[in-house]
Amino acid sequence: MGQKATTTKIDLRRDHKTAAAFVDETGAIAQDRFFSVGCLVMPVPSRILREMQKLRDKRQWYAEIKWVDLTMTSLPLYKDLIDMVVASDARYYCFVADRDTADPVERFKRDAWLAYEKLATQVLIAAAKPYELLSVMADNYSTPEHVRFEEDVLAEVNRRLERLAVTTVCRLDSRACDALQLVDVLTGAVTFEHRQAAGLAGSRSAKALLSDYVRQAYGAATTLGGHRNEKLNVAIYRHPPARRPQPARGQVVRQRPGKKQVKKL
Repeated sequence: MGQKATTTKIDLRRDHKTAAAFVDETGAIAQDRFFSVGCLVMPVPSRILREMQKLRDKRQWYAEIKWVDLTMTSLPLYKDLIDMVVASDARYYCFVADRDTADPVERFKRDAWLAYEKLATQVLIAAAKPYELLSVMADNYSTPEHVRFEEDVLAEVNRRLERLAVTTVCRLDSRACDALQLVDVLTGAVTFEHRQAAGLAGSRSAKALLSDYVRQAYGAATTLGGHRNEKLNVAIYRHPPARRPQPARGQVVRQRPGKKQVKKL
């Protein structure tokens, strides 16, 4: 008789590192020049969300907080939100794509849905600390029936990290989730600087002022070439380097100083 397969039970400590990751995007990936995916990781989300609710109550502001709705009137509220996030233990990650420089849609066979999945996957890989388990909430939007964003992103992040890093992926309406609204504001602020540099945005609007304020709060002079510190990580999307052609079958590459030669066998 064959031996029975055995399984090893692994118990996680009660204080094992976990966090909630909130993912949102800015721009239309199939149309706009700049498209960004942001991720705000909160080890204990309830702390920030309680503070956000207190701020709402204090200012009697119960509408959805959105980057596109920012005005001079609402600017003080948005600044208070930024101060609250920066003072917390939350970590913010952003992946910015300039389609005039490197177009992810073009790379992924003109499939905008796939391109967005890949960018979201990459930002979550950057966000996951070693051994940390992430529960992911992403902003909801209508997609074709064949798109399986949640399943695809979960499987790809765990495959590439070669461990269980993302436990669940759920999409939510941002109107019902304050944390997603925070990500929307942060991602809009980061992307705005890139639009400014390309001559697509001015420097005197409420959005320009908040974009500057976000960088100052995080201690970043600029994010145009990317930026990384303990709480802010901004990366610029670039196409991967082209692969070197492989030798034809029956050939071997001999390396010589300053020169490559192919010798036929």
